[in-house]
Amino acid sequence: MKKKISILFDSFHLYHLPQFESLIDLLSDDDRFQIYHSTSTEIQSKEYEICRSILVKKPGNSIFAENEDERKKKIKNLNLDVFICGWSRYNIDEYVSKKTLVGMAYHGIGIKPSYWRDNHDRLDLRFVEGPYRMSQLKDKGIKTDLALTGFMKLDSLFKDIKNDKILLKENFSLDKEKKTILFAPTFYPSSFELLGTRLGDYTRGYNLLIKPHLWTMYKNNFAGMSHKKQRNLFQRVADDFEHVHLIPPEMYNITPFYEVSDMLITEASSTIYEMLALDKPILVNRFYKLKLSHRIFKKRIYKARLNEEMEKEIADFCFEVHKPNDLPQVIEEAFTNINSKLSAMKTYKEKMLYKLDGKASLRARDEILARLD
Repeated sequence: MKKKISILFDSFHLYHLPQFESLIDLLSDDDRFQIYHSTSTEIQSKEYEICRSILVKKPGNSIFAENEDERKKKIKNLNLDVFICGWSRYNIDEYVSKKTLVGMAYHGIGIKPSYWRDNHDRLDLRFVEGPYRMSQLKDKGIKTDLALTGFMKLDSLFKDIKNDKILLKENFSLDKEKKTILFAPTFYPSSFELLGTRLGDYTRGYNLLIKPHLWTMYKNNFAGMSHKKQRNLFQRVADDFEHVHLIPPEMYNITPFYEVSDMLITEASSTIYEMLALDKPILVNRFYKLKLSHRIFKKRIYKARLNEEMEKEIADFCFEVHKPNDLPQVIEEAFTNINSKLSAMKTYKEKMLYKLDGKASLRARDEILARLD
């Protein structure tokens, strides 16, 4: 009997897992593969416990350890055929042997320069979401072997999951007579603290689902900002307004919420391009709470956190909100005038998202097999 192909999905952070799930599901029905899962011991304890509880329910075997040195040894001793990561900001070579094929399905396709800066020398293969990103990575000098597969995270949007959609609406007691808005602020720079509890007032005529970035829910401080304050404010808005629903960290994958929502509000998040797949209106808040150094030296935020060219381009297919009190008007405008953006949305969708057919994970599997052969 031929030895199975050993493949480990390293969900270093919980928010890396959604990039892998459609491929995990595909390979779980493929007898050629033996699946393993792991997560880092160096993440926040609450995140680790949730991630661990989710991974043990996935098809395959889980690799856990008391510390990162022990985890490295356990994974390396597997002598894996394939190792898949969601970023490469750690010493990957300490987890794998020389024979291991190392692939990366990056954890986001937003407008942050980390997309091309995060590319470890040990990566053998990178799954790429669209033709624009292929060109961008090459232009930035990335030498890793690139495979144009499409965005695996979005595969589930193109499969028949009507029952899941109904259950999700029932779970959050969404008013069937109202449209649903999904608010997905990033951890930095975020617009949420400038909105505060007014967000509840501005959205009274709708269902509002809030999906905070997972780092906001686990880290008290990051990027020079207090996330504890932001976390408390999220809870306050959800408590004070009946139509506002806070999505808990355990519901780590935002993708199903694109289906149940009629509109997305965000800032510099990769959700911009993910919601683009469904031709629904996207609002981008152009007001942020910035730390002092970025308020004084505004160019620094582009150098550190945002790609200036892409940040400007999203105005072509998104509706912009320049001040917090403009939000109600822009929401109404976006629902009424979505047709004015459809042509631009089609253009950017073709650039950013290759073959929205639910088969990106199948193409990724075939790219892995081709390289192993």
